[in-house]
Amino acid sequence: LFETRNGDSFSHAREIHKPFGELDRVLAWCKTELLDEWRWQLVSGSTDQRPGRYVFYFDSERDHFAFTLYWQ
Repeated sequence: LFETRNGDSFSHAREIHKPFGELDRVLAWCKTELLDEWRWQLVSGSTDQRPGRYVFYFDSERDHFAFTLYWQ
């Protein structure tokens, strides 16, 4: 059974801005590198003129820190 969690239920959050086509790289990295529960949310999609805005949520401080170092 899949349980949907509210972003507020996670201990950490990080917003990133990525150009068109980059979200797949971020998600692939998360799937292989993060150890605890995480989710992401689309704030606004990317276009040819502007990057997309995405919020990533983490339970683990370690995962949040690793994500921030790699993607910011």
